[in-house]
Amino acid sequence: MNILIKTLHIINFKGVKDFRLDFNHVTNIYGANATGKTTVFDAFLWLLFGKDSTDRKDFNIKPLDINGNKTDRTENEVSAVINVDGVEVSIRHIHKEKWTKKRGEAIAEFTGNEHLYFWNEVPLQAGEFQAKINDLLNEKVFKLITNPLYFNSMSWQDQRQVLTDISGEITDQYLISKYPELQELLNNLDGKTLKELKAMISASKKKLKENLEQIPGRIDELERSKPESINEKEVNIKIAELQTVYDDLERQIENKNEAFNKANVERNSSIQENQEKIHSLKLQKQGIEAKHRSEYLAELNTSQSGVNESRARVSQLESQLSTQRIQLQQLEQSHVSHLQRLLRDKEDIESRMSSLRELFRSVNARELNDHDTHCGECGREHEPDKLEEVREKFTNRKKEELEGINIQGKGLASDLAKRDDEGKEAIRQFEATKEAIERSILNLETFLVEAKEGVSALDAAAIVVKSVEERLNEDTEYDYVGDLIRELETKVFDVESVDLGDLRIRKATVNADIDSLKRQLTIKEQIERADKRIAELKAQESLWSQELASFEKQEFSADKYERAKAEELEARVNGMFKYAKFTLFNKLNNGGEEPTCKSTYNGVPFSDLNTAGKILVGIDIINTLSAHYAVIAPVFLDNRESVSVIPETAAQVVNLIVSPEDKVLRVA
Repeated sequence: MNILIKTLHIINFKGVKDFRLDFNHVTNIYGANATGKTTVFDAFLWLLFGKDSTDRKDFNIKPLDINGNKTDRTENEVSAVINVDGVEVSIRHIHKEKWTKKRGEAIAEFTGNEHLYFWNEVPLQAGEFQAKINDLLNEKVFKLITNPLYFNSMSWQDQRQVLTDISGEITDQYLISKYPELQELLNNLDGKTLKELKAMISASKKKLKENLEQIPGRIDELERSKPESINEKEVNIKIAELQTVYDDLERQIENKNEAFNKANVERNSSIQENQEKIHSLKLQKQGIEAKHRSEYLAELNTSQSGVNESRARVSQLESQLSTQRIQLQQLEQSHVSHLQRLLRDKEDIESRMSSLRELFRSVNARELNDHDTHCGECGREHEPDKLEEVREKFTNRKKEELEGINIQGKGLASDLAKRDDEGKEAIRQFEATKEAIERSILNLETFLVEAKEGVSALDAAAIVVKSVEERLNEDTEYDYVGDLIRELETKVFDVESVDLGDLRIRKATVNADIDSLKRQLTIKEQIERADKRIAELKAQESLWSQELASFEKQEFSADKYERAKAEELEARVNGMFKYAKFTLFNKLNNGGEEPTCKSTYNGVPFSDLNTAGKILVGIDIINTLSAHYAVIAPVFLDNRESVSVIPETAAQVVNLIVSPEDKVLRVA
């Protein structure tokens, strides 16, 4: 696709009041500083995309007066005729202020801006207009192939993406054809990306190195923890000697215990006989106590049977009376709560009815106002037929609202009447229930008085029964048996003792020495366990070292893969340009690489080039991108006076040249 500008017409755009340009294949625009050369490029981009040459959308397009203030009530317009593959298309973009005069006010007010778009003089909506522009050429691509500085103004990531897109994909099959040793690396990916594989390798290497760093210290710790070796034969001889001494002390203790037990057999027999007598007498004493307790209970039951029945009757009546009183209290509390709830409901309903009455009066008093009877746009009163229609709609709407309010009011009045009926019924039921409970309480109180009088009469006539203690105090057999028990419990038996303290101390000392020697025998086992663990650690160290070497080999292959891909990408990209060269990867101190994008010319970074160098590199980039996108579009060269010769290009060229003697724009 080949796009050419035929004409460009600028009206009230920034500092340009009215300027028309006819373009050739090479068009030179001369002017002193601030005469509007860059404005030409800004106007063309604003016409297409609503932005200026620095990609700003909110820049000021309105002309300024001598004091630097914006000039109101002006329309800003840019139109052009472009040639697309031999077909001419006219496009126009107008920025217009909206001023509205409200009814009753003398001065119109600014109420916003609007944009008008035309395509071959056919008016379009903004979205429709932009769709047609995009059908011709993507905005980003257009800026890349029309502004030699635009590519290098983008972020390095975006620059790199553009170069990667135009250079084509570097496939794994292509790299393997040049570097067959990379096949093993790709086989190890197992569904992971190269970045994920490197991250996994890095994490695994870190863990292996940490583990390997710990092994020497752990081996050293085991070596230092091993005890000194001993003469196992000598230790066993000492243990045997001490065991003989221990066995001898054990026999001496057993002999003394045997003699002590034999001497005290007779004493133990006497003690047992005495205990059996005491037990027999205690059983006899308990039998006497049980006999008197049984006699006491029998007499007591006989004398108290009538009193107990009367007292049970009193307790029953008191319980029933308490229950009735509690029921009466709960009934009163529930009744009060019920009435309070009904009162709150009635107050709420009355409040809502009051609000409805106020709303009814407000709606009923509503009348047509000027806003209803006059046009909202021009402010004039409606025509008679329109006015009658407005009045009829107003009357119907008002009638519907009043009917709705009446329906709500009737519903609330019905609710209020239901609350009154519910209150009356609650009071009736409460009084009936209360009367029944009070009558029951009165009867129970009468019965209780009579029952208490019966209990008092029975208590006065009751027979006095001797207590168990009194009966036992009068029983001589009970006293005699108690004296015999006390006599036997105070009887003393001679006790012989045996002193084993010295023998037991010597036995414990010998046993401790034997245990100490036996612990020495475990030293050999400790040394063997430590040596076994050291061997395991060394084997683990060897295994981890092999795993680390394997991971380092994979990491080396991954780095080689990335370097090969980077070199291939840079070679492809740089082979597509005549003057510009690109560095797509930075070398890191650790030998790795990180992605970047830097353009240079003859080894000089783009940012350090003079104007001529930047334009030369920019046009070189435009030529390559135009070939890739198969689109040729006009190239605008600002500060063209700084460049004596530019590279050849098939694009239409618009040179913006600083010329101090040209106080107004001149086209040649």
